[in-house]
Amino acid sequence: MTKLLTFTSDFGSRDPYVSEVKGVIHACDPDIRIIDITHWIDPGNLTAASFVLLHSFGYFVRGAVHLAVIDPGVGSSRDILAVRTGRYVFIGPDNGILFEAVKADGGGRIYALEVDRFLQKLEALYRGNEVIERIAKQGPSSTFHGRDLFAPLAGYILGVEGSGDMPGSDKILERLKEVAHCKDFMVPLEIMHPSGTESRVSGKVVYIDRFGNLISNIAQGLLSQEDEIFLKTQKSMTLVGTLKRLYSMVGEGVPLALIGSRGLLEIAVNGGSAKDYFKAGYGDDILVLKKV
Repeated sequence: MTKLLTFTSDFGSRDPYVSEVKGVIHACDPDIRIIDITHWIDPGNLTAASFVLLHSFGYFVRGAVHLAVIDPGVGSSRDILAVRTGRYVFIGPDNGILFEAVKADGGGRIYALEVDRFLQKLEALYRGNEVIERIAKQGPSSTFHGRDLFAPLAGYILGVEGSGDMPGSDKILERLKEVAHCKDFMVPLEIMHPSGTESRVSGKVVYIDRFGNLISNIAQGLLSQEDEIFLKTQKSMTLVGTLKRLYSMVGEGVPLALIGSRGLLEIAVNGGSAKDYFKAGYGDDILVLKKV
């Protein structure tokens, strides 16, 4: 049975936050295997979080649980969600970060955690477990739901038997119904979709990787080799050029546009950082003028 959990956050690695979350999960079940996708999402950057989860979740075995904690609304009235799709369970705040990944996996049943019921269930289920009992009795901190709610929810869902292979198994649904209620929708994140006409496509920078590459939401299928690609920042509009296939097709330090490994239009600098070169950031516009 699968006991695999992926973990994505904006916690970084300098502070003890990631370790505390993992400690609580392992207190629920020490056999749960945790794979870190990244903990270096820019603080509160929902667009980056949505992008990372969307483009990572499908590389994990069926039955994995995907936990994403990028939660600038922590302590507010936003819901804590667990969504069961055909292959996975996604856990995170209802702030848009789960929306695109869930949709890409075919949609699923959405559950909103009922905190008081959940804490009562934890106290009963993990009686004698020092870590979980303390969380259940003290209640969640208003600033660290990652440790006090998301982590025990992930451990509770995986449980002592694992999440199985998903199809044909109602165990996860039964567990969720004990501590959560169904809802019909989740908060979307609209920035993930470009717009266009026959003559142009307009997109956004939706992710910037550690190399400074500006990754857009414009898919390869919307482009042709002759199209002209522009980047618009707060300070300027720059013609980057037409598509190139390789970084080495331009000189060192020269910007270029190419299709990256995720099938999306990227703006890069050979041997450098497009982010620094253009003084670019999240949400900057990318314009493609079509050759028609």
